[in-house]
Amino acid sequence: MIADLSVSQKSLCHFRIYTGSTKAGMPARLVYVGMVEGLLYIAPFVDECFFEHSSVDQEGILEWEHLSLFIDEKQADMTLLMAVSDVVKQCQRPGDVIGLSRIHQSVDVSTGWSAVLDEFSNRENKRHAQLVEQGFSFDVSLEDKDFFSFYHSMHTPTMNARYGPFARSVQEQVAYLDLFKRGMLFRVHLNGKWVAGSVSQLDKPKRTLNARLIGVDGGAAIFRRNGAQNFVYHAILEWASNQPLIDRVDFQGCEPFLSKGTFQYKKRFGARAVIPDNVFGQSRLLIRVPALCASSRQFLINNPLIGLDAQGQLQAQYFFDADHGIRSDIPFASKGIHSQVSHNLDRWHD
Repeated sequence: MIADLSVSQKSLCHFRIYTGSTKAGMPARLVYVGMVEGLLYIAPFVDECFFEHSSVDQEGILEWEHLSLFIDEKQADMTLLMAVSDVVKQCQRPGDVIGLSRIHQSVDVSTGWSAVLDEFSNRENKRHAQLVEQGFSFDVSLEDKDFFSFYHSMHTPTMNARYGPFARSVQEQVAYLDLFKRGMLFRVHLNGKWVAGSVSQLDKPKRTLNARLIGVDGGAAIFRRNGAQNFVYHAILEWASNQPLIDRVDFQGCEPFLSKGTFQYKKRFGARAVIPDNVFGQSRLLIRVPALCASSRQFLINNPLIGLDAQGQLQAQYFFDADHGIRSDIPFASKGIHSQVSHNLDRWHD
């Protein structure tokens, strides 16, 4: 039983139960339970990484005080709990894996554009020069008509193309009032034609530009392949680094797994991994794998998790067993991540 619900008491506890055939070729059950935000981020990501084929058997809500009993009764091959850290601590048992629930990646732009470019990876720095030579450029718009054109012809199609039925975004009026009207629209052009863009929100007190919505014309894959979407990030950083009132660009969050493509991608821009200053920063992810079957072992080994060390600094957690070494091909090296640790799954429940 959860004795002190604190922040979580203000919201409902949600759950979703998946069943299917895992990537290890075994039937399995995966349970997500906790904050509603986890249904949008954590649960779909783990589902995709854990299963080859799956379906949602059940979804609903429960009282937070019934959380521990619910987890015990479901007897899943893998259980995910996302909740405020106090709740996670109360539920934690020996053998549970604990990580952050989400990370953000931000770039220091206070030193100017030339210094920002110097922090790009060698590959990304060369790509920037190539994209400019190919005819990419950008401007910034505050026009309402441009926002609505971007939202409908670029952002929404892009989200649908990337995520299909799992597409997630900010509702149009919220995006208009809370993001665009408090920020601006970046428009990327290729030889004069508007082909991509992004809405960013300016947080003046924090001297931070929050890069929020992105999209390419019609969601077409060609604009991701030819560098148009990539150039959006360059445009945001170049513009922000020339603004005396902006010190940082926050490229927002991603799931706390090193295997997440967006995490590896944003490292190219010299981004620092940080604990977000929002509800995710106060929450943690608990992964329970009671039997450590082949399926759960494969997931943990192939998806190293970002957690905290004893000093509260970001740490990469890798897993291995007698038959599988750590995934050193999934690098953790990033500003903000201070160390790595390797866990032997053969001795995990000793």
